[in-house]
Amino acid sequence: MIHQMRVLLRVKELKQDQAFRTMQTKRQQLEAAKETKTRAEETVAESSRTLPAREDAIFGDILGAVVDLATIDETFGRVVQLERSHTMLKDQLERAAHVEHRAEGELEQSRTVYRAAVKVRDKYTLLTDDLQLAADTESEYREEMEVEDTFSRPRGRIE
Repeated sequence: MIHQMRVLLRVKELKQDQAFRTMQTKRQQLEAAKETKTRAEETVAESSRTLPAREDAIFGDILGAVVDLATIDETFGRVVQLERSHTMLKDQLERAAHVEHRAEGELEQSRTVYRAAVKVRDKYTLLTDDLQLAADTESEYREEMEVEDTFSRPRGRIE
């Protein structure tokens, strides 16, 4: 039975190792998601900071000049495109925040799985150790009985 328990213990150790590797992978994914979100925040902040100046530069081309309606429409189109680009950056930031939040949840879930695997492995370690101790104790007892039995038998006399 001790052999089967050792095999089960080895299986539990392998599951714990797998849970640990999964947890490490999730940790790396979370770090990558945080870096992506940080870069997206910086990009959005920079875009927000420079947006008025870029709009002014677009309108600066036509301010104080006589232009036709097509030029005004083209200018407004460029401003709308600029605002769309800024909105796309904000959307990327929201997606990055969502990915980071999801990665945090997955990491916490993998930590829970790892803790459970450690707990199960510890239980099997204790059981295996107890069985080994019992087997060792019984083996010692048998050896003592055998020695006692050997020396307690009456010896035949040599005449």
